[in-house]
Amino acid sequence: MIGDILAELRKDNNLTQQAVAKMLNTSVATISHYETEKNYPDIHSLIKLADFFGVSTDYLLGRTRIYMDFNMFSRKIKLIDGTVISAEQVITRFLRLSDKSQADVVNLIALFRLRDSLKHEDVVRPIDEFSFDIGTEV
Repeated sequence: MIGDILAELRKDNNLTQQAVAKMLNTSVATISHYETEKNYPDIHSLIKLADFFGVSTDYLLGRTRIYMDFNMFSRKIKLIDGTVISAEQVITRFLRLSDKSQADVVNLIALFRLRDSLKHEDVVRPIDEFSFDIGTEV
């Protein structure tokens, strides 16, 4: 599985085995053997490959098919109080929440995405215009 994933990443990035070998300071034969699974990368090479392609080692090992750019985790978010937090910190805090709270956060994100898609951020209705009684339509 790792061989297919490496070959796919290499091809998706329009790289030759020679270019990857140069990055790892190894031979083309070694990269070829990784891709054909005659040999497997050691832990240091695995980490270098993951960093080079911008994926997790779990992705390389076939433990997840979630392909993500890890640079996005270092993105900074300025909070309303002026403090700054990284996306990684937000995710860490989210994962520490209870299942119910996580579901609530996901629902809030959906609500904010809807608001942003409607492009009515400047329209704000006072809270007293809404009825939250059960059975009452809003």
